[in-house]
Amino acid sequence: MSRHSFHAFVLSGVLGWGLAGVPAALASDVQSEQSQQGLRVTYLLYSGRPNPVVLVTDPGQVRAIEEQLDRILASGERVTKAGSPALLGYTGIQIERLGDAGRHGRPLVLRGDVLSVKADPAVAATSSQVTVSREAVGLESLLLELGQSQKMLGDMELSVIRQTR
Repeated sequence: MSRHSFHAFVLSGVLGWGLAGVPAALASDVQSEQSQQGLRVTYLLYSGRPNPVVLVTDPGQVRAIEEQLDRILASGERVTKAGSPALLGYTGIQIERLGDAGRHGRPLVLRGDVLSVKADPAVAATSSQVTVSREAVGLESLLLELGQSQKMLGDMELSVIRQTR
């Protein structure tokens, strides 16, 4: 085997093993996230690139957010909201429960004083039930501060959010 052939053989082997490890690493990350208890908070800003995400795993923070969500759902006014067309820009904050707590629930979306269950894309254009509460505004502000403190939201993102709120 020539020296050139040997290098090509070794390089292809290394690349092959490296690429074979990528799906395993991705599957490992997903499995780890699914077994983890907490919340995934996604700031719905972009349509063509990944949205900023914060994982909340601190039990005290998770409990505080969950308690606020429970209060909003219990005391807020339930109204029917007509489906809206797809929008560009800030469309809210999606909150998903991780681990066992999230397996049977659908994500919640918070924007301003409205808290809603994320609609199935097939029925998103129809009307849906939402909860309206002034407390939702406070939770949205808290989650925006969390995104900023975790360096997931910068001044530019916060400016876009404030302009479209």
